[in-house]
Amino acid sequence: MLSISQAKDIRNIVNELRSRGLSKLDIYLILRTLKPDAKLEYLLSPSELDLINRVNGLRVELYRMRNELYDLEKKVRRRHELIMGVYEELMRSKTK
Repeated sequence: MLSISQAKDIRNIVNELRSRGLSKLDIYLILRTLKPDAKLEYLLSPSELDLINRVNGLRVELYRMRNELYDLEKKVRRRHELIMGVYEELMRSKTK
């Protein structure tokens, strides 16, 4: 739960950003960056909140896929090194 001073800070920030013509979604994203622990979902409409949830889900999926790709790249590098080592050994034994 937000304290009274935190709620006033958020209200001041929201008012300032609205006076600059920013949308509710822009304000939400800015506040989420400034105050990541605050519950700010009340600023959004259900469709905007759904959009944020889908984007967050895609972000999680992208992170998982990056990790999977990194692991696959490591496996390919190891296999390449192994194959090149065997190839070099064969070439050395062939030249002897």
